[in-house]
Amino acid sequence: MDSRPTSVHRHAFVDLERIVRNAADSGSPLTDSTADLRADAYGHGLIPVARALSDAGVGGFLVSRYEDAAALADAGLSGAVVASVDDRSTRGPLIGTELFGLDEARGLPALRLVGEVIAVKHVGADRGVSYGYTYRTAQPTSLALVALGFADGIPRVASNKAPVRVGDFTGRVTGRIAMDQFVVDLDGNSAEPGDHAVLFGDPVRGEPSVADWARVIGIAAPVITSRLGTRIERVYRA
Repeated sequence: MDSRPTSVHRHAFVDLERIVRNAADSGSPLTDSTADLRADAYGHGLIPVARALSDAGVGGFLVSRYEDAAALADAGLSGAVVASVDDRSTRGPLIGTELFGLDEARGLPALRLVGEVIAVKHVGADRGVSYGYTYRTAQPTSLALVALGFADGIPRVASNKAPVRVGDFTGRVTGRIAMDQFVVDLDGNSAEPGDHAVLFGDPVRGEPSVADWARVIGIAAPVITSRLGTRIERVYRA
């Protein structure tokens, strides 16, 4: 087992420029529009996203809680409205999940979720992987241990299903997702501790998309990103 005893990196890289571009491409005048930023901007980060959209001229924001509206006011941003049952309190067109590219038909993906390979283990054929051995290796192979788990909001239903890109290889979550980690069968490919494992990002770069995850695990893309936990550091590109 090769491992690296340093702090673990869990990152969600958020492209604010892309979010602004998605807003501009929505077809509605930004000054007349309200941006749907409920659930911490669907996991992308309420304050940084609201600030970028405000600078771009978006007229207002729909948030989940009064605490969120207060946080925006403390941040010096006006125009926040707390969601009601029917959302009729918003003014003008409501720009929703297309802001973040969570709908394949509208907008470009704005969040890239990256975990760190913390160990690589070489194993023989018919080796059980993770809890309950729901996956067994078909042949001698290498297994990469990735430091993200259900404590970070990674759905356990993604076990043995969801795609993950390690280097130039796209495999899938192998075996059951644990609290802090999961495994990827590298299927003859190589990896080293410290390498990035991209769960979802930009398909233009050859990465799985959050829409790919939604299709294979049966959970809507906005739900997946909204559940990402606070241990994952948000890194913003302005």
